[in-house]
Amino acid sequence: MGIMSAQQQAAQAQAQMNMQAQQAVRQQEMQRQQMLQSQQQQRQRIILQQRQAQDQYNLSIQQTNIQIANQYLQQRQQVEAERNNIQKRYEADRIGYQRSKEEKQTQIKYNNEAANRSYEQQQAKMSEARKKAAFAQQSALAKSIGAKGAILAAGRSGQSIGLLVNDVERQIEFETAQSDAAMESTYEQSLISMDQAYLQALGANNQAIGNLGMRPTDPYMPALPEVPNFVDPYQDTQPAFA
Repeated sequence: MGIMSAQQQAAQAQAQMNMQAQQAVRQQEMQRQQMLQSQQQQRQRIILQQRQAQDQYNLSIQQTNIQIANQYLQQRQQVEAERNNIQKRYEADRIGYQRSKEEKQTQIKYNNEAANRSYEQQQAKMSEARKKAAFAQQSALAKSIGAKGAILAAGRSGQSIGLLVNDVERQIEFETAQSDAAMESTYEQSLISMDQAYLQALGANNQAIGNLGMRPTDPYMPALPEVPNFVDPYQDTQPAFA
């Protein structure tokens, strides 16, 4: 009885030890599983944080690229609008200059035509004065011949004939001098008028030339902005509008 009781106690003790060992193994396994689960959860949290950080970074890059593109487009539109305004002003100046040039040429033409008409009028007056002077001289010569013939036909003789002839010649010379003086006066007045017409046309032409503005030169066009580079998180920067 004593021996069996001891054996039973030993068996019970061994079974209890085995059970404790199994419990210890199960507890260790449970702790290992919990540790693995904790590590897995920690790894997933890290991966999630990395993904969120990457997504945030990518969003920041995208917003930066959008801002770069918007700034470029805005600058380009501003420069293109300025270039368009400059071109319109240049076209308006060029058309205005061409019109002013044509007006100048037309005015000079009218001025020269007016001077030529004045020349023709004065030349006609001079021609008429020459004709009148020649007619007066011919008339005086005819009167002289007639007067001398009348004196001789009257039958006078001696000193009285000479006096009468001299008187006729003086009268003829006086009339001839009058016609010559009238012709010279007309000549002088015509020459003065021609000079005045020339000076007037010259002054009007100079004024027309002075009214002509400067010929517009090709305008300076501001350069378009350079094409920007997008920010690529995976590669080097590349043109935004390649």
